[in-house]
Amino acid sequence: MDSIFDRALSEIGQDGRFQKMFDIIYNVVLSILWTMAYMNLMLALIIVPYTCHIPGKPNDVSELSWRQLNIPVYTNAAGEVKFHNCLMYTNYSLHNNTKVCDTYDYDKTWYERTVPTENNWVCDKELYVANILASSKIGELVGSIAFGWYGDTYGRRPTYIISLLLIIFGRAVSLLAGTSFILFVFGTVVAALPSWSVLQSVTAISMEISSPTNRTLTASLRFAGWSVGLAATALLFWCLRDWKIFFIATTATQVPFLLFSWKMIESPRWLWVQGKTKECVKYLKYIAKKNNKNLSKETEEEILTYTPVKNTHGLGYLALFSGWTLAKNTILQLIAWICYSTSYTVILMSSGEKTDGNPFLESVWQSLAELPGYFIAAWLADRIGRRYTGAISFGITAAMWTVLALRENSSNVVFRNSLVGSTLAVINRMSATISYSIITIFNMELYPTCIRQSGMSLGNLFISAGSALAPYMLYLGRRYSQLSNLILIGISLFGIICIVLLPETLNEKLPETIEDAQAFGKKKLKYLPVSSQS
Repeated sequence: MDSIFDRALSEIGQDGRFQKMFDIIYNVVLSILWTMAYMNLMLALIIVPYTCHIPGKPNDVSELSWRQLNIPVYTNAAGEVKFHNCLMYTNYSLHNNTKVCDTYDYDKTWYERTVPTENNWVCDKELYVANILASSKIGELVGSIAFGWYGDTYGRRPTYIISLLLIIFGRAVSLLAGTSFILFVFGTVVAALPSWSVLQSVTAISMEISSPTNRTLTASLRFAGWSVGLAATALLFWCLRDWKIFFIATTATQVPFLLFSWKMIESPRWLWVQGKTKECVKYLKYIAKKNNKNLSKETEEEILTYTPVKNTHGLGYLALFSGWTLAKNTILQLIAWICYSTSYTVILMSSGEKTDGNPFLESVWQSLAELPGYFIAAWLADRIGRRYTGAISFGITAAMWTVLALRENSSNVVFRNSLVGSTLAVINRMSATISYSIITIFNMELYPTCIRQSGMSLGNLFISAGSALAPYMLYLGRRYSQLSNLILIGISLFGIICIVLLPETLNEKLPETIEDAQAFGKKKLKYLPVSSQS
């Protein structure tokens, strides 16, 4: 039997004008702009090709001859003789002692100024860039834990507002840091804290005021916004070429959302679960007015007089493991997150290493390749079920890693063609995108409102953990040939097992309480998609 809240939602309209406008403004526009504001750091920290600057070249000496006199050479792994980028001779006539370069010349073909070029964070100082990225991940981990708990305890709306403040403040600190590495890192960590919470907050609200049939569409809109945002970020940096102007332009997009944050609603479902019935009724009536509907007096009175059981207040992440069934579903999702994020990050890093053309256009093509994956995931998830769709996507990923492993050992000219490699990479990225969509839908549907954001945030923490494994996969692959591919195949197959063991959620009613979540899928495991029922 439906809850009082479900009946109220049916009366005010689950798919009305308000929900549609909310999705457009927050799950599409904000998703695109937030992605640009958050991912601008990755492009700003690009280390462009550089060489030692050698002053005092005589007019009658060629550039090449002058470099041969002043710069030592080395032989790389491919047997090619290269000029050293970080060392120069102290006395070019003797060639006996070297020193670290005083200044550097940077290739400005694609980038006019990045953070490393402005601060000369190259050679032995390249570690600065790695430390900044590592600090960003630490910020993500802390923020995922803190904001997941905060969103479930104090609401989606304050989480959304605080998150907007943090990214604007953090990016401003990094902009004003000057040559201070410490200040730049501080700004980076502050901006990284709400890495997931803004989009998660608005997506949670959207799913909690919409019909179950629109859950996958809501998630797909947010995912598509992320991919479009990645592509737009690359194109904007290509136009601006300067990291400071780029930072300002992308971060400024968050200011209007912060200024108009007073118009953001709190999730009525969250308010109802928390027992804040007066506020719940206020927002339900607001949505009803926008949808040209009415909340009946009878339903209003029932909401105002009903007190939901709040036996999980303040329990936070521990609630995700309360009871065997809920704990099992949580653990399977977390493992699936690691399986997905490891493969996805390796795909991204592998593509970046092989980019020889325009780096911005390469980023655009790769980002846009994700879009079909999101909508394919939504279409399949609503027809054959979440479990089958997830199992198929992980299966395709395993197949792609297998084919790529065979390709590396093949001498067939056609098989080794770069176009074939690009096609395999696109399919692999698309299948990984489908996996991400399905796990996210599970994450939204298997948890009740009171701990949903905690579940999402814990998943983000494990995404970061899986991403951290990706560089080691590449490291192993360079030294032990097929080892990384074999591990990635195994990870993908393990992902299939985790998805198959989760209960099907297609057309199922969202759990309202911890007790509902503890019982979901406990009595029987549904292997066939559930038919829609009135």
